[in-house]
Amino acid sequence: MSGISRKRKDDMANVFIIGLGLIGGSLGLALRGNPQVKTVSGFDIDPQTMQQAKQIGAIDNGVAFTTGTAEADVIIICTPLRFYAEIIEEIKAYLKPGCIVTDVGSTKQPVMQLFKHIPDHICCIGGHPMAGAEIKGINGADRYLFENAVYVLTPADNVTRQQLDFLSNLLSATGARIRIMSALLHDRLVATVSHIPHLSAVALVHLTEGREEDLMMAAGGFRDTTRIASSTPELWEDILFSNRDMVLDKLDEFIAQLTEIKSILEAGDAQAMHEQLSRAKAIRDLIPRVRRGLIPGFSDIICIVPDQPGIIGSLGLILNQHNINIVDIEILRVREGDGGTIRLGVPSPDDAEQAVQALLAHNIKAWVK
Repeated sequence: MSGISRKRKDDMANVFIIGLGLIGGSLGLALRGNPQVKTVSGFDIDPQTMQQAKQIGAIDNGVAFTTGTAEADVIIICTPLRFYAEIIEEIKAYLKPGCIVTDVGSTKQPVMQLFKHIPDHICCIGGHPMAGAEIKGINGADRYLFENAVYVLTPADNVTRQQLDFLSNLLSATGARIRIMSALLHDRLVATVSHIPHLSAVALVHLTEGREEDLMMAAGGFRDTTRIASSTPELWEDILFSNRDMVLDKLDEFIAQLTEIKSILEAGDAQAMHEQLSRAKAIRDLIPRVRRGLIPGFSDIICIVPDQPGIIGSLGLILNQHNINIVDIEILRVREGDGGTIRLGVPSPDDAEQAVQALLAHNIKAWVK
């Protein structure tokens, strides 16, 4: 196997993506053109999805399941978890020696158990890109979806350093930040930072019981907190049950936290409540501030603009005159026929100050956030 690994360092790899939805399509877009990649082929049970994936440039070709498996140096399983067992059973007879099999599933211990059914001469490395989007399926595919996102790899015991480095380097080209850890640690961490938040969002939405007056009052905080409750139910059913033991443990801890907060409120203990809120703020502020996109950090400008055709282009022209690049842009709020609030990201604090002065000179209200 080490000889195959050394050869693969010099040669370009054939990548085969099984499942061409949001993640599979985005990986294809990000990997095509990578100097380590010779071809990106793909398979999906929906022929139209395969055709669309080729049209948008996510794959070079849609191929038959067995053909793609037999030709691949790297196979990435990008289907819901419930299909893994069937897929692994189908591909294991066609895998060539030294092939790397990986996946993008949200839990890793069950996946690593399934990988044990693959012959020992195949390299199995679990994977989980911590990225997603509101639009599901191939229509949501985005070449930059993984930019600055954590991408966890959980290698099997027989994986060599060369093989792990090869896959890490391949996936790093997507812009992701690779982290290596055990499947056990991964599942414990995602139970806390992903699975419990999802269930919390579900519970919060259920509190409204769908009442029109409750939903009418739902402002930014509620919308932001519950956004993930709009995710595909079937997908999350797979995720939660595949990590059930970890989720149950963390649910107990979460309920204990809520019970303590309830007790403080019942007791009218303002000092204890202040300590709870302050501690939460301090911990929350420790989360690394990493922006999604090509540049990991930048400075924000808020500006108020009139609602008129070409206004965003005008902002670009003004900043271009001062050689200031816009690296991120977001329309925060808008009132039709009146105006709106826009957030602009520029590379540095100095650029931000200069941009504000330039915009003010053109009678556009602006300030550094």
